[in-house]
Amino acid sequence: MMMKQRLQVLAMFLTLLTACTFFVFALTGCQPKLSTHEPGPRQVDDTARMITGDTAEDEHSWATWETCSQKVGDHPCNFELMNQHEEMIELYDYYDKVIVLDFSTIWCSVCRYIAPKGDEFVADYGADDFMWITILIDAVAYGVPPTLDDIQDWVDQYEIEGQVLMGDRSLVDLNGDYGYPITSWPTLVVIDQNMTLQHGLNGWNEATIRGWVEDLL
Repeated sequence: MMMKQRLQVLAMFLTLLTACTFFVFALTGCQPKLSTHEPGPRQVDDTARMITGDTAEDEHSWATWETCSQKVGDHPCNFELMNQHEEMIELYDYYDKVIVLDFSTIWCSVCRYIAPKGDEFVADYGADDFMWITILIDAVAYGVPPTLDDIQDWVDQYEIEGQVLMGDRSLVDLNGDYGYPITSWPTLVVIDQNMTLQHGLNGWNEATIRGWVEDLL
């Protein structure tokens, strides 16, 4: 009888432990497990590429700085990513505009909620002066980079007219040296007309992002 009672208590404990584990996982569903990367350019199947050398030097002759990083106050490194139209897009293509970079994942509920926000911001602030770029880092499966079909489905689902780019976790670096210091999804970065990273926000607060953008315009 004593053994039976002990087994019942153990079973109840395991059930409770499983329930608590599921609850914690649900609460932290948009918190990524991140790791820093070794220095050097990133390239994953020609999809995501950080451009830290002299690539396209003539095309971007205004970029006179010798170093770059993804830290506030620095010039962010250029990158080249494929968009939903199978075009290769560089960050430095949008010099002279206020830029919001939206780092999202397909599995993140908050990311899905803000998916249409980019077009709303462009409508409010004007495409001549402002650019919103969404970069999808994960597909539906955690840690798996999106495919072209994934980003096209994202665009179709949320009727997005702006740029949606196909990224991966090579764009993440907690130190901000070789990628962006993303600690939650979504992460928003605001870059000014002189290609200086002015603000970063882990999570979503529309009033904060609008305030930063309006201060720069």
